[in-house]
Amino acid sequence: MHDICFIDKSFDPEQTNLYHLSIQISLDGFSFAILDIPKGKYTVLKSSNFFLKRPRLLLSKVTEVMDDDEHLKLKFKSIDIIYSSENFTLVPQAFFQQGAAEKFFGFNHEIERGYVLDKTLLPKAEAWCIYNIPENLKEFLALKFPKAIIRHNLYPLIEKSLKENRNFPDRKQVHLNFFRSYFELVVISGTKLLMCNQFNYSAESDVSYYVLYVFEQLKLPADSTELIFYGGIPQTNPIYQTFKKYIRKTSFAKPTSLFSYSYTFNQSPDHYFTTLLDLYKCE
Repeated sequence: MHDICFIDKSFDPEQTNLYHLSIQISLDGFSFAILDIPKGKYTVLKSSNFFLKRPRLLLSKVTEVMDDDEHLKLKFKSIDIIYSSENFTLVPQAFFQQGAAEKFFGFNHEIERGYVLDKTLLPKAEAWCIYNIPENLKEFLALKFPKAIIRHNLYPLIEKSLKENRNFPDRKQVHLNFFRSYFELVVISGTKLLMCNQFNYSAESDVSYYVLYVFEQLKLPADSTELIFYGGIPQTNPIYQTFKKYIRKTSFAKPTSLFSYSYTFNQSPDHYFTTLLDLYKCE
């Protein structure tokens, strides 16, 4: 994806005390969207792309973006931030204990120096997502946006999907959220979260293997299960075309219909920023 800057003519920098700011941070880049709350309309969408191999390098890039962008220096009514960490662990809410985050996280990942653990409650999934984030990045974000809520990137994807399935108890969905070197995979049946994991990939065959293996192990019917693509994967990508042959209900994600979107956003495919645009009040 290229860097983008979409600004609706109705955006008013003097009225940002009525606006909401949503930010998404990952090794692939920094994106943000601004919602005019009274109008229920997204008026700004901007994205700066980079490709880092180590989260420790994120602070310098994030600082650079924020220093150069005048929109991020404005005062907003509310701010949400989602951070995509490859290292996360989901713990059922019934089993979670305060002060035990390190123990649960340590079952699957090493706790590295320079990182701190954070956690996100997924109320509809009845689970906590425990993940690591560079300590210097978290401190910077807390200083820059002291009232912001920081959550794991999976939060809007899982919570919105479970919310929309309240009236569809038999609906089965597999959600794939793509980044350059890995993808998040979420399996939902009605209002239940069946599976959540992250996989590294370097070729189309890697994605096909993991996804079809999940279909096989969970006995998901190929003719009725929805396979939904999110994130930085072009509509012409052969991965999507391959799955379309085998999974009948394969599609690209669309942001929530609860809000309207600036006509300028039409220059970018909907699924690129769906999780970002779904972040505001997706409970």
